[in-house]
Amino acid sequence: MNPALDDIFASINEMHITSISDTSAVTEMTVSERHLNGVGVCQGGALFTLADLAIAALTNRESKSVSTDADIHFLAPARLGEHLICTCRMIRDGRHPFVNGEIRCENKLIATFSGRDYKIEKL
Repeated sequence: MNPALDDIFASINEMHITSISDTSAVTEMTVSERHLNGVGVCQGGALFTLADLAIAALTNRESKSVSTDADIHFLAPARLGEHLICTCRMIRDGRHPFVNGEIRCENKLIATFSGRDYKIEKL
């Protein structure tokens, strides 16, 4: 069982895993009032959580893993009501998997990200 499927924080924040394979994962959310920052656009932490959920879905397929580092580049604002799709791809698997991905709203690129995990135990 993939531990990312039971991510309470993501669930509370209306984020969902919609696809997991050996090489990719997809997460989605619709920007609601709870996701907005003080200037009225989606808060960066919400975008990072959506990316982190995709990373976890992909790297926790066969083992429990934890993030060792991750980074995100915010490229455009996500606005109230926009539906975001986050796609994460496996670049290197193994004990220290490395992934990258992007968050989009239709044709608008919202953010790019990468991350590395450490596998701590087999499922």
